[in-house]
Amino acid sequence: MSYLLPRTLRGKIVLSLIILIFLPVVFIIYRFYDSSRKILETTLYESNQTALERKGLAMNEVLVRTVKASNLIINDPDTLKYLRDSTNWTTEYSAFNRFSNLQRKLSNIRDVLLDSDAYLALYDFRGYINTSWEGTIRAQNESLDNQPWFVRTLELSGSPNWTLPFIMKETEHKQPLLLLTRLINSEWKSGNGVLMIGIPTPVFFYSSEELRFKDQSGIHSLLLDNETVLLGDSTFSPGNRLVPLDEIYQDSSGISRIQLEDKQFLVNQTRLSGTGWILLQLTESKAFSSQLNQVKNRSIGWVLLWFTLFAVAFVGLTFRFTHPIKELIKSMNRVGRGDLNSHVAVRGSDEIALLGSNFNKMVGQLQELVTHLSEEQQRKQKAQFQALQAQINPHFLLNTLNSIKWMALLSGANHVSDMITKLGKLLTFTMRQHEEIVTIREELDYLTVYLAMQEIRYHDQIQVDVQVPEVLQNCEIVKFTIQPIIENSIIHGNRFPLRILICARAEDDTLILTVTDNGVGMSEEARRQVVEQMNQPHAKYSGIGIRNVNDRIRLEYGPEYGIFLDSVPDSGVKVSVMLPLRRRGEVDEDFNRG
Repeated sequence: MSYLLPRTLRGKIVLSLIILIFLPVVFIIYRFYDSSRKILETTLYESNQTALERKGLAMNEVLVRTVKASNLIINDPDTLKYLRDSTNWTTEYSAFNRFSNLQRKLSNIRDVLLDSDAYLALYDFRGYINTSWEGTIRAQNESLDNQPWFVRTLELSGSPNWTLPFIMKETEHKQPLLLLTRLINSEWKSGNGVLMIGIPTPVFFYSSEELRFKDQSGIHSLLLDNETVLLGDSTFSPGNRLVPLDEIYQDSSGISRIQLEDKQFLVNQTRLSGTGWILLQLTESKAFSSQLNQVKNRSIGWVLLWFTLFAVAFVGLTFRFTHPIKELIKSMNRVGRGDLNSHVAVRGSDEIALLGSNFNKMVGQLQELVTHLSEEQQRKQKAQFQALQAQINPHFLLNTLNSIKWMALLSGANHVSDMITKLGKLLTFTMRQHEEIVTIREELDYLTVYLAMQEIRYHDQIQVDVQVPEVLQNCEIVKFTIQPIIENSIIHGNRFPLRILICARAEDDTLILTVTDNGVGMSEEARRQVVEQMNQPHAKYSGIGIRNVNDRIRLEYGPEYGIFLDSVPDSGVKVSVMLPLRRRGEVDEDFNRG
């Protein structure tokens, strides 16, 4: 994938701008509008459901008031007397008076309980229809007997019969009505008449203007009897159109949906308790989200436009800011080819100018360094020659000691001869051991030679007991670790005969060497001063004393290892050496033990 990335700094900056700024902004906008769409969709669905339930309550109220109005008429004694009286109301005053009262009651009930646009009519089975709008008119019995609503009314025997939509031919405007019909005095043979109350559908349902506006907005309001459309807009006109209610499903958000043909709708519904009809509202998902998509597309378009403008300005500034870097790279390439006289022009005081200034200083220092290296090389060659010449001195010293040894033997000074022999072995060990790390066995061999010399000097006043297990003698140790500690015990112990105990043990991955003497020991203050001196960085020292050993151990293995002191006045000193437990596979014999 690396070959797809830009090779220049400018290309990487532009690519980073696109990946880290532009793409996240577009993604955030998309996610924001997607989340907003879901939230608004849920809010709209709940709001529509609330409005639909309120509309259902209003429609139920119309149904209840219509039934109450019908109860007042069919239970009115005067109305029953009028329907049962066979007297001609056109010739008899008493019959006319009952007729007038009936007309007045119809009008009053309409005005008090119903809307003024409601239609009330009373069919008396004598061929007359008494209405609230035209008075009394003649009707053909045969024309009513063939009407489904009339047959159904007779079958219900006084229970309300609802017909929707119904066109009353006797009215002037011929508008569809919600019609309630009831048989009067159903207990008396076939009844005395039929009551008809018509409510204009715009009063009961929605007006045509409301339905048209909703239809244009992608919202369709329907009134269903089971799955048959009773009332609806131009898209779902009444008749044989069916809405398959069993295909309604709920999504994860609890929103009811249905797929009709090639469109998906949000479904809100409520049931009218008086009739069992279903008030349904279908909202097109596409119509709902179209405006939100337009806003989203407009926002992304603005983002693209502004990003393009800013990107052009940003690229221009990037090229301007990175031009000094390109010049610096060219100068660095010339310096890499050996041209140390290359310099860059420094303008301004920003980081790039500081980088160019430091580059110029570095080139100048590099010129000086090359000059110094040339002089140093000459001095190094001279030093190597002197070092080769100095290697002759140890061999000359060994040859001289060997001559002195034979002279002592010839003179009968055997102790002098032994001393010189031990010294020769020490020098041989020092000359042959070039590595810094040796085994405990090799260190003890060297210590044996050293102690032999000290016994000659101190006349057997020093007793050293070595208790190092055989399995640990091939463990690695820094060269000249034990001898300086023994030497400190001899010099500072101030007690003869001096007994020194050397022990070794392994704990997990750590090798612990302890050197204990029976000297006069140290006070706590003196011990603390020695420890502080050992731990002081860059302290000056000479020789290979105990501080030298501690520093070499820490340089080799780390600060967690080294030398630790423990002392009690008049009870000697205990020196513990902590080293990592490392074993060597083979033990080399570096010099002859004697």
